[in-house]
Amino acid sequence: MFARMIQLTAKAGQNKDLTRAMVERSLPALRQQPGFVDALGLNSDSDPNQFVGITIWKSKEDAEKYMNSALAQEILGSLKPLLQGEPSFRTFNVEASASLNVGLSRAASSS
Repeated sequence: MFARMIQLTAKAGQNKDLTRAMVERSLPALRQQPGFVDALGLNSDSDPNQFVGITIWKSKEDAEKYMNSALAQEILGSLKPLLQGEPSFRTFNVEASASLNVGLSRAASSS
């Protein structure tokens, strides 16, 4: 599995609108994508303008196909008026997850 993280900073006073847009625009689109597994939306407890979104995909190729799609670019473009600066992206291999049952058998067998 593969994870993609986006970090966004909302303009002052736009954090609730950004969170709503991510839930109402991004999540329904993600659910329709081949290879999409799950998503997490996180707001900082110390800075309400900081948002992190993490998507989990079956493969890196699935994540890249979505991110390069016109739909993903359209959604990202619709969020830009709410943002202070450009979003930052990072990618990760999913090594372990209790809820997704990834890596647990390897960890248990090595102890």
